Amino acid sequence: MMFDSLMIPGLIAVGVFLVSFICTCVILKLAPQLGLVKSPTSRCSHVMPTPRGGGVSFVISSLIAFSILYFSGELSGTLIPVILCGGTLIAALGFWDDLYNVPVRYRLVAQASIIAASVFALSPLPALELWGWKLDAMLLSWGIATVALIWWLNLFNFMDGIDGIAGGEAASTLVAATLLIFIKTGLFATTEQALMLLLTVSLLGFMIFNMPPAKIFMGDAGSTFLGFTLGIVALSSLNSGLLNLWVWLILPAVFWVDATFTLLRRMIRRDCWYQAHQSHAYQRLSRFLEATRGGRKARHRAHRKVSLGTLCINVGWLLPLSLIALYWPAWGLLTVAVAWTPLVLLAVSCGAGKPGNIELQQKHSEKLEFQEGVSLEV
Repeated sequence: MMFDSLMIPGLIAVGVFLVSFICTCVILKLAPQLGLVKSPTSRCSHVMPTPRGGGVSFVISSLIAFSILYFSGELSGTLIPVILCGGTLIAALGFWDDLYNVPVRYRLVAQASIIAASVFALSPLPALELWGWKLDAMLLSWGIATVALIWWLNLFNFMDGIDGIAGGEAASTLVAATLLIFIKTGLFATTEQALMLLLTVSLLGFMIFNMPPAKIFMGDAGSTFLGFTLGIVALSSLNSGLLNLWVWLILPAVFWVDATFTLLRRMIRRDCWYQAHQSHAYQRLSRFLEATRGGRKARHRAHRKVSLGTLCINVGWLLPLSLIALYWPAWGLLTVAVAWTPLVLLAVSCGAGKPGNIELQQKHSEKLEFQEGVSLEV
């Protein structure tokens, strides 16, 4: 992206922020009429009815900015059309789910179709390399990338469970990746950097309302759009050689580890893995902090501590390791192991994947209802 001065990018950033901010205000006002107010349930981490779907604000503002830069000729290439088309469809599907709770099987089929087409549009994909071993099979690479992005998109949705955590994770990952590209290339002019910075600024316009205590949630429209856009930009950075796979396994490792560990544990326990629950490590840690402190604002303080703690891990632990993986890719797998190990231990210590008291009570009541039904039939 080439400009004669910093004035134009600055004005674009201000405009993106304001559009996101104003759209969030509008959604807050219209949420009751649109049926977007989410009432608290036993599987939620909030206690007051709260509007959702606020992520539409940064979806709209970022897509407008991407479109202006692309059609004005400031940015070019396949990446932006892929995000404009795929991101719009993913966000629309997420918003439809916010309104009407689309069945999981239909949602997954739609997501898989959109992601598969988007990954194909970015082909050819880079070969997979590890310790001198190279896998350069286009069809296999396409399949692996598609499955990984489907998981990454839904992972982001799963991890959007307390105030500020998903937005903070996305913003810190985007800024860190932009910084790593600058450290490697000495440039602040790549398409990937421009998109990541614009999405971050757009996200900030929404996050003003999403920090504890949250006035609005981003909803599936926002979380799935973030997951999709992050994944596609990551794939593009691999294609262009700006960043490597190890960097993208390390930077958002808090989400990778918590969501994956929790899912595997729930699947082993034969729980309904796609059903809403409160057994992620960050959720259990938040409840522990809330119970420890007590008081009227204990939940908000707990959410704030966990969200800020995630940012501290990203900046103080994962970013330096990502830099090592960037410059010494031969040691990438070992660096990933070093980055992930304490996070896995943290997930284990928090009891990630284990049912909480509420889930145990619900299972017990369901068992009693089943037994009563059987006895009545007899």
